[in-house]
Amino acid sequence: MRSLVSDAAHTPDSKAKAQARAYAALGVLAFWGVVAGLTLGADYAMVDALLLAALLAAVPGLAMAQVPLIKGMTVDRLPAYWSSILTLWLLGTGCWLVGTRNDGVSAIGIVLLPVGAMIGWSVALTAAGMGIILLFRWIGSRVGVAETLLLRSLLPRTTEERRVFAVLSVAAGTGEELAYRGYVIPMLAPILGIGGAAALSTLVFGLMHGYQGRLGIVRTALMGAVLAGGFIVSGSLIPAMIAHTAIDLIAGIAVGDWLLSPAPDFGVEDAESTLS
Repeated sequence: MRSLVSDAAHTPDSKAKAQARAYAALGVLAFWGVVAGLTLGADYAMVDALLLAALLAAVPGLAMAQVPLIKGMTVDRLPAYWSSILTLWLLGTGCWLVGTRNDGVSAIGIVLLPVGAMIGWSVALTAAGMGIILLFRWIGSRVGVAETLLLRSLLPRTTEERRVFAVLSVAAGTGEELAYRGYVIPMLAPILGIGGAAALSTLVFGLMHGYQGRLGIVRTALMGAVLAGGFIVSGSLIPAMIAHTAIDLIAGIAVGDWLLSPAPDFGVEDAESTLS
């Protein structure tokens, strides 16, 4: 979240910095490992190898490296929203341009379904995603784990923040789906199989949301698996994009405070201690 932390008094300790360096180093090694494996072992074009390595290694590595550094911090929401919007749209645009260069938009799942099927899949995936959020809220209350302070601080509070968060929801619903479902799964399916490609993209998708804590990583990965399943079975990425956007809008704006509220007998600081 590059320099968007507003808690200036918070300085990461040496252990946190060491963890961040370890995650970053692992991400760099994994990046070049993926590039070498795809170009030398699987004869992928260099542009695809570099983009896949960025999506599968560099981006999650950077996300995980930030976790120990920003633990317990809050952020300036509007700059964080706009920074994320730009990043997501660049990511989605890159995957669109690279993924469609040979076989058109159908190669990344942009396929129109009959209206009834489109509505049905979009509603079903949205309902499944909200069900997962509700399930993990219940689990968190049962085991005494609240959401991280950082995640709670990212929820919009003002009218302007809600408007920009709506734009962010669209950016996430399009950019992340184009990248981690529409591009990654079809590209890796020839060497990993459709199930293996979906599983790997789901794992990476969860790690990208490390700022949400361990419970949040599992929750996000499970949601990614549902969206991947909808994409694979329906044959179109569009319902997953609509559902992802709708889930973010509902969970972030409509009922965010209620969904992320800790149980009465523990607070955010207790949860942070539990997660660590």
